Amino acid sequence: MAGSKQRRRQWERRIVGWRASGVSMAAYCRQHGLSYWMFVRWRQRLEQTVAPTPPLTLIPVVAPTRNDGAITIRLADGIGIEVGPGFDAAVLNTVVRALQVSSSC
Repeated sequence: MAGSKQRRRQWERRIVGWRASGVSMAAYCRQHGLSYWMFVRWRQRLEQTVAPTPPLTLIPVVAPTRNDGAITIRLADGIGIEVGPGFDAAVLNTVVRALQVSSSC
C-alpha cells in the first residue's frame, strides 16, 4: 500500500512540474524520460480524484432605489425618455411628438 501512495505522490509531483514548466506534455515527457501514455493515464486518474470545487456563494445585490423624482417614459417602439423633476412639459410634448413622427417614417 505504501508503494502505491508513494507512486501516486510521485506522479502528482510530475504533473505539477509539467504544469509549471510551460512546455507541452509530450515535450515534458521527452525531457524527463517518461512514457507519454502513462503520463496521460496518471493525469486523467488524478484529475478524477480532485476534490470538488467549493459550493457557489451567492451575494445578494440590491439595486438602489431612485428618490430623485425622475420618471421614464417608454414609447411603443421601445424608445425611452427619462425626465427629472421640474421638467418643461411643453418641451417634453415636442420631443415625444418628434419621436412619434420620426419613428413612423
